[in-house]
Amino acid sequence: MFDRKTAQSFGAYPLRLIWVPIELPMNDYPVLFSMSVPKRKFRKAADRNQLRRRIREAYRLHKHILYEALAESEKQYGFMLLYTAKEALPYEDIEKGIQKMIRRFLKDLGMMN
Repeated sequence: MFDRKTAQSFGAYPLRLIWVPIELPMNDYPVLFSMSVPKRKFRKAADRNQLRRRIREAYRLHKHILYEALAESEKQYGFMLLYTAKEALPYEDIEKGIQKMIRRFLKDLGMMN
């Protein structure tokens, strides 16, 4: 599906984004999104689930910026978000991290100043 050598990553605290260009014939969406919250740092499943819900909601509210910028290009990308903070942060901090991540990704692609 992809070569590890094409994967790139950067951090936008409290998240780390690993992304890779992909080609899927059937998908209408420019980004395939997945995430991970480490069991080693958050032993209780309820804590991991709460963080995943916060990340998912922040991404849902801000992905339109990403989709609008990628609409003209016919390229697709695979995103893997890793939660890197050692403690559970409030939603506002996660949302700021998502916004920084989207801006940095678009800047790396040369689609945003």
